[in-house]
Amino acid sequence: MLSYLLKRLLLFVPILIGVATVTFFLVYVLPGDPVLSMVGERYDQETIDRLRKEMHLDEPLVVQYGYFIAGLARLDFGVSYVTGEPVWESVQKRFPFTFRLALCAMIISVVIGVSVGVLAAWKWRTPFDYLTMGTTIVGISMPVFWLGVLLIYLFSMKLGLLPASGYGGGSIKHLILPSFTLAQASTAYVARITRSSMLDVVREHYIQTARAKGVSESRMLFAHALRNALLPIITVVGTDFGSYLSGAVLTESIFAWPGLGRFTLDAILKRDIPTIQGAVFFMAVVFMTVNLAVDLLYAWIDPRIKLQRRTASGP
Repeated sequence: MLSYLLKRLLLFVPILIGVATVTFFLVYVLPGDPVLSMVGERYDQETIDRLRKEMHLDEPLVVQYGYFIAGLARLDFGVSYVTGEPVWESVQKRFPFTFRLALCAMIISVVIGVSVGVLAAWKWRTPFDYLTMGTTIVGISMPVFWLGVLLIYLFSMKLGLLPASGYGGGSIKHLILPSFTLAQASTAYVARITRSSMLDVVREHYIQTARAKGVSESRMLFAHALRNALLPIITVVGTDFGSYLSGAVLTESIFAWPGLGRFTLDAILKRDIPTIQGAVFFMAVVFMTVNLAVDLLYAWIDPRIKLQRRTASGP
């Protein structure tokens, strides 16, 4: 296990360099001039030249790339062109907001999605199964921005039960609508994956044996079948959680949530190059870390993975 972890950590280096390189060069494809975005409509050429020199924008692209990689090696993402704040400090301020939203959304998707999936597998080919699976198709297909607008219209404008947007000092009321909006597609997908995985497991001989021994249906489903059906569920949950932590751009923008996704979108619109590069690089690190955690979780849930590794490598 330790050697596997070290190998994965070593793979982080070339992958992150690749992400940093692609991000650096793609940013320069964006239309607009970052210096002109900073100074606005009223400016003089002397100011423009001075700012370009300070930000190394007057040097060749390869030299700018060298400055960028050297900064990343020191964990220095640079300074925002717009706010003048260090990018790393700005990312640190906004990531906790995204983490809280992502965690709540993932709890919702796991609790509802797994429960619905298990019940649908238990009630296979019944009206409940058909109804829930039909509903999940709608959940997967519905765009996030459309659901967000619908929830705001219903629960905020019509019923007046929940606030339409904002962080609200961290109150639960402000968290409900964005969490359910962010969780809707993941919930539907988790439900479908859980049902499919459970249907495969319940046909196994040991499940039939447990049922023949008089084990209750609830214990058989949750204690025996669900544990062995977890691997594909963990894959979906881990991937979605990593993407949520990388910034739920649409959800945070709709609900004016002060997280990393909205922060990155604002930087793109203002062509704030250091902020874009730093935020994207940080998102890549977070996503890769979550995927590594999911891989390590596999071996803890299914001991057969460890056995297969030992068998492949010899006694």
